[in-house]
Parts: sequence; C-alpha cells; structure tokens
Amino acid sequence: MSEAVETSAVDVDRSAPTVSVRGTVVRAFVSAIALGLVFGRVSLVEVVSAARTLDPVWTATAFAVVYAAVVLSAFKWQLLLRARGYTLGLARLTRHYLVGLFFNNFLPTSVGGDVVRAWDTGRDLDDAPEGAASVIAERLVASLGLGLTAAIGLLFANVGPQAVVAVAIAIGASGLLIGLFLAPSRSEIMMRKAMGARFEGVVDWTVRAVRGVNETLRCRGAVFVVLVLSIAFQLLVALVNYCIFRALGEPVGFGECIVYSSVISAVTMVPISISGHGVREAGYAYFFGLAGVPASIAVTGSVLFFLVVALSALPGAVLFALGRGR
Repeated sequence: MSEAVETSAVDVDRSAPTVSVRGTVVRAFVSAIALGLVFGRVSLVEVVSAARTLDPVWTATAFAVVYAAVVLSAFKWQLLLRARGYTLGLARLTRHYLVGLFFNNFLPTSVGGDVVRAWDTGRDLDDAPEGAASVIAERLVASLGLGLTAAIGLLFANVGPQAVVAVAIAIGASGLLIGLFLAPSRSEIMMRKAMGARFEGVVDWTVRAVRGVNETLRCRGAVFVVLVLSIAFQLLVALVNYCIFRALGEPVGFGECIVYSSVISAVTMVPISISGHGVREAGYAYFFGLAGVPASIAVTGSVLFFLVVALSALPGAVLFALGRGR
C-alpha cells in the first residue's frame, strides 16, 4: 500500500510541471500571435514616436492614481477579512498587494500575483485556506464591480453594440462564478469525483477554501461596501487610462475610458496569454478605435498602461526580497 501511495505522489509531481509548462507555452504562443497581428498594423517606430510626446504632468498623475488604487484595493480586502473575524493592518495588506502586483507582471496570467498574496496572507493568518478564500472573495466581488462599472459607463459614453454585448458577458460571467461559490456543496461533489481519493488532501484543502469564500460572500453588509469600493477602484483604473491618453494628447472621454478599460480588464483576466500581453494591445486597438483613437495611439496607450503599472509595482519586488526571511 505504501508503494502505491509513493507511486501516486511521483506521478503527481511529474504530471503537474508538464501541464504547467504546456499551459505556459500555449499562452506564450497566443501572446506572440496577438502581438504579431497588432504590430503588423502598427509599427514600433510609431509607438516610440508617440511615447516621446508624453506630457509629464499627466504621466505623473497616472502614477499617483495607480497607488491610490492599490491602497483602495488593500482596504476593501481588509474589510472582507474583518467580516470573517481576522484583523490585519492596512499597511501589511498594502504590502501584500504590491508584491502580488509585481508578480502579476511576470506570471502567466493577470491573476498570478493573487497566488503570491494568498500565500503571504495565509502565513499571517496561520491558515492557508482562509488566506486563499479572502483573495478569491475579493477577486469575485471586484469582477462583479468591474462589470457594473462598465454598465455605468454605458450611460455616459457613446459606444456601439459590441461594447454593450461585452459588458453583458462580463457581468454574466462574474455573476455565474459568484453563484458557484454560493453553492459549495455541488462544487465539493464535483471536485471529489474528478480528483478521487488520490488527491484527498488537495480536495480537503480546496473545499475549506471554497467554504471560506462562501461564508465571506454571505457577509452581505461587508460585501455591499466592498462592491461599491470595487466600482470606485475600476473608476481609478479608467482614470489611469484617461491620464495616459491625455499625456499622449488624445482627448478620449472619461465615459469611454470607463467602459473600455473595464472590458479590457475582464478580457486580460482570462488565462490565455502571458500577463495579458498581446490580448491587451489588441483590446486597446479595437475598443478605443471605436472611440476614434488612431491604432498607433491606442497601442501606445496600452504599452504605457502596462509600464505605468509595472513601474509602480517595483516596490513590491523590494518588499518581497525583504520579507524572504519570514
């Protein structure tokens, strides 16, 4: 019997990295194809030329707005933890959020950094499933806030039917995910059947995390406040894009920035590319093109958005290095 268990563990250890590598290769391929298509329409020279005309005041404002969004995110995360009876300081959670934001720029998806902050939070709480549950719950509420923000933006922006459909899909997808976590018993049955006894330890850990998410989402007062703050967060993301386009001398309306920023954020969260590269640029070219922004300026705005966020997240690398001793 012990030999069988040992063999199963070896099989898991061998198969998991293989699946991870294959997934990364596929995402890298998607990013490469998407970037090739984008820069087949827009030359790199045009992007560099547009970036050289940046207004320093609007650019600095974009950086300031990113940090305001980081602190706001840490605060709403703190509210969800408090609703579950856990107390972590805002500075500590802001530290975790910055570290996660830093890793988001290097891991295969835009939610990869969430794994890092879930790990750090789990250590602080001395309860890994609860740490994961707090991050997942915050993400779920934020995703719903993202869709609702885009819907609000529709009231103030002159957009086409494509944007309306995209917003409806985003709201529907986030609502479906929340619904799944509100019915954890079905998720538990599905996981146990799919993974079997061999992965019993993993299933038990995951079930605890799912139950933690469920219990968090049932804290209605806290969830409502966090949902409102999530909408405020998405407005700040839109404001970053607004500042970037202003810095480029392109007067895009704030309403259009709200709708398109939200839709693009939702698309880049889907794990089909490396950190959203390629998909994000294509999204900017298509959606902001609907607002009359030239493709070269839209793609430049996408590149600058990534750079502003990536540079703002660099303190996360320092904080991560300083915290390795823990």
